[in-house]
Amino acid sequence: MDFFFYIMIIAVIAIASDTIIKTRKARIEELRLKVEQEKLAIQRLELEMKRDQDKLDEHGF
Repeated sequence: MDFFFYIMIIAVIAIASDTIIKTRKARIEELRLKVEQEKLAIQRLELEMKRDQDKLDEHGF
């Protein structure tokens, strides 16, 4: 009887740890995507600034 009880405990712990690991991996992926979005936003702003600066240079400012 004790043997099956321990097997059940091990199975529950294994399922719980797998769930925790998957959750953390998903969170890491979300953070990685957020960093990529921020990088792209910075690049877009840099390009807009360069475009605005080029416009100013054309007009002699």
